[in-house]
Amino acid sequence: MAGTTIDRQLTASVSDRVRFTMASERHDDAIRRLLRDNPITGEVTLTLEREPDYFLGSRLPGVLEDQTILAFEGDRIVCMGGCSIRERYINGQRQRVGYLGGLRLDHSVQGRFDIVRRGYQFFAEIAQDRSADYYFTSITSDNLRSIRLLERGLPGMPSYRFLSEFVTLLIPIPERVPVADHDKILRNFKGRGLRYSRGSEKNAGQLAEFLNSCAKENQLATHWTKADLLQLADFGLPITDFHILLDNETIVAAVALWDQRSFRQTVIRSYNRRLSLLRPWINGASRMFGTPHLPKTNSVLEHAFVSPCATIPEHHRLLPDLIRLCLPAAATRGIRFMTLGFGSKDTRIEHIRGAFGCREYRSRLYQVAWNGESHRLETSDHLPISPEVAFL
Repeated sequence: MAGTTIDRQLTASVSDRVRFTMASERHDDAIRRLLRDNPITGEVTLTLEREPDYFLGSRLPGVLEDQTILAFEGDRIVCMGGCSIRERYINGQRQRVGYLGGLRLDHSVQGRFDIVRRGYQFFAEIAQDRSADYYFTSITSDNLRSIRLLERGLPGMPSYRFLSEFVTLLIPIPERVPVADHDKILRNFKGRGLRYSRGSEKNAGQLAEFLNSCAKENQLATHWTKADLLQLADFGLPITDFHILLDNETIVAAVALWDQRSFRQTVIRSYNRRLSLLRPWINGASRMFGTPHLPKTNSVLEHAFVSPCATIPEHHRLLPDLIRLCLPAAATRGIRFMTLGFGSKDTRIEHIRGAFGCREYRSRLYQVAWNGESHRLETSDHLPISPEVAFL
């Protein structure tokens, strides 16, 4: 759901009054104001916020480098964009990969494409000595203006090469989770000769190895270490929140419910006219049938990510039951939705669709390159492009 956003249309105006700088702690209040005041428009208008401290997210485990560029016009921040670099897998090998996201243009400079272009040029200059091997970004599929603009290959802009569609699934959580479901699921696992376990400091190293073995089969998936997994506790994901399946002593599946609301929020600002009129009916039906409801405006979306999420192919069909094991903890914490994300060619999507009443959102993943393509991703069906949704 985070990614590149450029509103309105291209204009030719250029201003020498705009200056660029790297963000620092002293800019925190102004950055958070920019995020609050400039929503992403669509059927549902959202703000993607970083309260109470913008820089908390830049300290996530596994981040090698996190850069945010700011554009000032006078004393006011009018544009920002970020790049988070971590190790991800490309063609089965670990690479330094930068994710470009959080591009926001203030409403006071709508249409000022010159600011965006100069920001990209500024980033290219500062990244020369510490660049990543590969850069990518995501753009919501209904953001047609941005897509048309960035795919045009305009002078002064990096090239955008389309990689894949990315499917985000929103699963509603029932208000009451039957306790019997938990016991039934565990009996089902046992009947298949599998053993269920929770994550622990003792098995964190084995868990990291399993996540990496699965990540090698997915382009742009994250590389994990034992230390990374244990440090997630400081960001809302204790190791004991992992649900693990083992065949004898070998891990074959693992999922976790990661609540990031302590440092990253999605706020519902408004609905378009059609959804506003239908919202009372949709929410009435959701109470009867357990389908996704539409939250009230100006509220934080009460969701958490099912991420990390990994299964060997032979056990993809068991993923819905592993997700169901996350439901009691989610309901206790006031979480109303679980968010999953997969590349459009990932076969796990069908298992999720078949098991839950999901609301789906689509975005487009792009490689971003300044000086030619340093790497090309394999496009064969057995290597889906599936970065972790919790890091987008």
